[in-house]
Amino acid sequence: MRFGIAGVIGLSLGLAVITAGELTAQRRGLVDVSPTHERRGFWLEGGLGWGRESYQCTEEITCGEGRGPGDYSRWVGKPTFSLGLGGTVSPALRLGVEATIWVNSYSDEFVDGGDIFVENVTETLTGVMAVGRFYPSREAGVFLKGGAGLGVTAVSLEFGGAPPAETGFAWKVGAGYEIQVARQLFITPQLEWASHAFEKRNADTLRERLLNFSLGVTWQPGR
Repeated sequence: MRFGIAGVIGLSLGLAVITAGELTAQRRGLVDVSPTHERRGFWLEGGLGWGRESYQCTEEITCGEGRGPGDYSRWVGKPTFSLGLGGTVSPALRLGVEATIWVNSYSDEFVDGGDIFVENVTETLTGVMAVGRFYPSREAGVFLKGGAGLGVTAVSLEFGGAPPAETGFAWKVGAGYEIQVARQLFITPQLEWASHAFEKRNADTLRERLLNFSLGVTWQPGR
């Protein structure tokens, strides 16, 4: 009986020591006890999408179709490409940098010396912005986002003679959702609204806007 009681007491003390050791290790950060859904660390994201672009008519830039200065042109839907990266401040906030480019390629006819030529034209609208993502829920992947930075609009002509690219201020707002498909990998659909303003000396300001839906793949190795 004495041996049995001593054995029980010894086993209890042993379990107490092990438990205390685990708690101490957790407090010192030696054991990872954070839930898998917690957002933390570095993140990298690439995406493809479909963006609808429209520009504002001015005295210099006419939109046709009965539209005058102050009106916006008809929407043009074309593919978009995006890349982003950054870090995690807390489970509710990520900060980073994102670049999105809208590409419109088409063929245009022009007359030179009585001959008709077909020229390939590529228009691009690019935004490179510092962004923040706010997650209202620790458990869910839904987030709101906003950002501001540099906007670039450019035209490339097959036979040359394109005007120089213009730069200006750009900002955007949007929302998205992280759908977990692996421990470190997520599918991330997003909807964004971006506005670009390009100042021109002695001329009206060129303004462009972009409504973009994209589907991204997000890698978060810190999870």
